[in-house]
Amino acid sequence: MAKTNDIPRFGLLSGYRVVMVGLSVAAPFASELYAEHGADVIWVENPINPDMGRFSQHGASTQQDRRNMRSLAMNYLKGEGRSAFLKLIETADVLIEASVGGRFASKGLGDEKLWEVNPRLVIAHISGFGQTGIESYVKRASYDPIAQAFGCAMRMNGIEGQPSIPAMPFPGDYSAAFYAFGMTLAALLKRQETGRGESIDVAQFETMMRIQSQYPIKGWTYGEEYVKEGTHSLICALYGTYVCNDCEEVYVLFLGPGVLKAGLPLLGLEYASELFPEGEGIIPYGSHAGDVAEEAFANFLAQHTAEEVETILNEAGVPCSRLMNYEQAAADPHYQARGVIETWPAVDGMHEISGVKVVPDLANYPGRVWRGAPCTGQDNDDILTELGFSSDAIAEMYECNLLGKKSYKESFAN
Repeated sequence: MAKTNDIPRFGLLSGYRVVMVGLSVAAPFASELYAEHGADVIWVENPINPDMGRFSQHGASTQQDRRNMRSLAMNYLKGEGRSAFLKLIETADVLIEASVGGRFASKGLGDEKLWEVNPRLVIAHISGFGQTGIESYVKRASYDPIAQAFGCAMRMNGIEGQPSIPAMPFPGDYSAAFYAFGMTLAALLKRQETGRGESIDVAQFETMMRIQSQYPIKGWTYGEEYVKEGTHSLICALYGTYVCNDCEEVYVLFLGPGVLKAGLPLLGLEYASELFPEGEGIIPYGSHAGDVAEEAFANFLAQHTAEEVETILNEAGVPCSRLMNYEQAAADPHYQARGVIETWPAVDGMHEISGVKVVPDLANYPGRVWRGAPCTGQDNDDILTELGFSSDAIAEMYECNLLGKKSYKESFAN
């Protein structure tokens, strides 16, 4: 268990309180970014049916994306649970919730009601289709792949002539989370000026649209449809995924005049020649020059391992990376030098979790991991006591199934 005073002071966001209501990825990750940088994040979860992330694949998503949080496993819609939730909102700076559009308003917890309780509250609603628009769309259920599909992104992924596939892992969820985190921070800055909160409507399909670079303009302004590139750029030669003589893969971009000047001689090709004129930054894919370059590169790859290709090309200034797996990453000296893999104690005090450190690195107010992901309802009593509930009132909430609590084993069953 952890009281407010047990939370160490560190990072850029110490002193802020965030309340999070949401399953899966988007709302928890947006809130996790607060927690990793010092904020008190209270995760309100269902006391009867906990987050599915606790029980799938070793509960790894919860262990990575709920660390530093406190768990209040409480039915926040009924009876004393609702009263406790509103008291909690009085103390909060930010509420981040993810649900079907309009759900909070339909439960009598719309923005205006929350602002009656706390006019300084910053609210982020994350949903697949937004809080406004065509009602039948707003009410649609959604997960990350649905946002990718409706947001015109999934059709970009895969091999031409083959069924489209979702990009992994979960760009719809994580893009929505980053928008929710960034915009709630912006709203907190504005609140310093106005004293008023804000409500932010994050629609996952729109965040997927917004990270598609030039392609929406090409489609809507010039009528150009996206053609799946698969493993190789359809614009540039020597731009894509390649297999080396050890059957390991590398990704390579021979792009830009300087890169071509440095890289082509490694393939036995002459830069500033008739075939590869000086000053040109790309070799068009499918052209005679492109075919010559691809054949020369195939011969080069046949003579080298992926690690050798990566070393040779990077030393020459050609962008290249092996397609790393987790074992290779753990052994890589740059991963080690930057401390990318961090190990922290689980809240049961008996297990250790190895995952990704707090990123990015900060010079003056770094984030940190002070606590593993909480057990279901681990902090119920501490949080409610601080909100003014007596031990008898809390006990009654347990008896009425408004509160739930589970052990570590029950919370992270494999």
